[in-house]
Amino acid sequence: MGKQQFKSNPDTSSVTTSATTAVSAGILFSAFDESPGAEFFALVTHSIGRHQLRIFNTRSGTVSNDYSSENKESFTSLSWGNVVDSGDLGKPGDSKANKRRKSHNTTKVVALGTNTGAIVIYSLAHGSVVKRLTNAHTTPVADFVLNKAGTKGYSVAEDNYIVEWDIVEEKEKTKWKANEKSVRRLALSHDESKLAVAGHTISLFSLNDHKTFKKFTGHASAVKELRFSYQDDILVSIADDDRYVNVWDAQSTNGNTNNLTALTIENNVMHIDFSESAASVLAVSEDGTVGVWQNASSPAMSSGPKNRRKVARATTKQPDSTITVVSSTSDDEVIPIISASFVADNDGKSIMIARGSSIKPSFEVVGYFNDESGAVLDNIVLTRQAIVNNLISSGSVAANNLKTTQKSYNEASVKVIGNTDFAIRNPTAEDGTEVSAEPSIEQKLNEMGVDETKDEAGKKKKSNGISAPSVGSLQQVLVQALHSNDKDLLRACLIHEKPEVVRTTVQRLPTAYVIPLMLQLIARFQGSPSRGAGLLEWIKAVLMIHTTYLMTVPDLVSQLANFYQALDARLAVFPKLLALRGRLDLIQNQIDTRSRYKEDNEIGVAGVYVEEDSDEEAEQEDEVAMSEDEEYISEDEDEEMMDDFDEDED
Repeated sequence: MGKQQFKSNPDTSSVTTSATTAVSAGILFSAFDESPGAEFFALVTHSIGRHQLRIFNTRSGTVSNDYSSENKESFTSLSWGNVVDSGDLGKPGDSKANKRRKSHNTTKVVALGTNTGAIVIYSLAHGSVVKRLTNAHTTPVADFVLNKAGTKGYSVAEDNYIVEWDIVEEKEKTKWKANEKSVRRLALSHDESKLAVAGHTISLFSLNDHKTFKKFTGHASAVKELRFSYQDDILVSIADDDRYVNVWDAQSTNGNTNNLTALTIENNVMHIDFSESAASVLAVSEDGTVGVWQNASSPAMSSGPKNRRKVARATTKQPDSTITVVSSTSDDEVIPIISASFVADNDGKSIMIARGSSIKPSFEVVGYFNDESGAVLDNIVLTRQAIVNNLISSGSVAANNLKTTQKSYNEASVKVIGNTDFAIRNPTAEDGTEVSAEPSIEQKLNEMGVDETKDEAGKKKKSNGISAPSVGSLQQVLVQALHSNDKDLLRACLIHEKPEVVRTTVQRLPTAYVIPLMLQLIARFQGSPSRGAGLLEWIKAVLMIHTTYLMTVPDLVSQLANFYQALDARLAVFPKLLALRGRLDLIQNQIDTRSRYKEDNEIGVAGVYVEEDSDEEAEQEDEVAMSEDEEYISEDEDEEMMDDFDEDED
């Protein structure tokens, strides 16, 4: 018992890439195969427009198989198993004739559920898809399990239908509805007589009559994983955002539906495994540590608690042993473990762990028993090299050599030689005195008062920076900046953001500089979010123009992994921004409507005032008209008087 330190083993340790958890490492699904030695490790990651399956050999750390989804399919589940190999797997032919060929050979496969409702069975030996199960589910497949003989399989989808498959003939055998809603996980017992189906609750079905004989309720969230013990009498389960591993009685001879005990760990549990040789359970937590429990089905010892809180403490068990990996540079830096599985090494008292990222994970066998005393080691701390985001570890010799040889372009120590360094000495007179020559440029500058010290000139040059190159020379300057790793010159080139200029420059760029330019653009896109729009013009041009070349780059996906994560992080905020924009538009429309209503009222009041002015003007016009009428009448009267006067004279 006690804390034991293990030094790094160069034979079993391999160069790691970087990861904090399986999610941050870009891993969607991962699992060790079910062989006693956990010989293979499968994981599913994002690729360009599709999902990618990679299978690693745990003993050598190399990739043995690689497969990508087709026709825009995406993988929704991953499980290991075996199928019968009749010699014609993956080849078209008569299924009845193949059935007549009696063959007891099996081949190791990975079963992948898809979002289209189909199940793809990929063979490691053939390196291709050998079977495809369709026409049973219309919704994404949630989980799939195979029996040991490789002749039958069970699947469940989001439609809550459980389907039993005939693997040899690749067709549906039976189908029934699950009792629970939102069923996510399946687990087949070792004797193949029981099937555990889990959503928020867990139901045990008898495969003889497809009826439920037990139902467990104890998880507040959806169940994430199920495991039967090697004797099929115990079932363990974990759920989302839960740090407890519930232990259930899976025997059909009794009606006990209460959990036998609860195994607890400090952080939420991500993965569990049940030993094939003992009643031992392991759990991988979110922080990357592994907890191991011996005799997991036995309840915790207590001295008869009196209240409910003490009863809860008595029914939970802390791990008997924990495994933690820390960095060799700092004991406070924990290197997370992605997945773990019991293996047959050291009489079944060892665990295979996977740490690292999807690019090149590391695998290592860890024993949790003391070889001399046979006691369980309660706290195992492994000191390993810190994990980084590159294919080359920062502490390796290759990385140090790369840092030494790769130097950035710097003009600070450059000395430019001109004609003045080879000037001919001034002629001398006969008496030895030097004949005066024309003043030098330095003397003229001193007389003009523009003398500067070297430091002041350097500061001025540094403050002014490098101006943006012209459009005609942009391609040559960009190549020069990439070749010499001149960051200032590259920044000046990327100032151009016009789509026509960017497209023309990228089209004339040699293919040898495509990947370096892409990496520089991604680094700036992550470091300068404010310049994202302009940099995306360059990234878009590179991806569209040099698509054919980029498809030939073998490790392009790993180099663009950080770019994918940055895009996903920004797109995650986009729906919230749209909702905020809608609310702001609604508020702005209300403000505009109120302001227009207020302006209309003000115009209406002003109109009333104008109407009063018009009435006064009308009265004035009437008065003027009346005065004109009076004058007209007086003129008529004068004319009549003149006519009367003339008549009197006559």
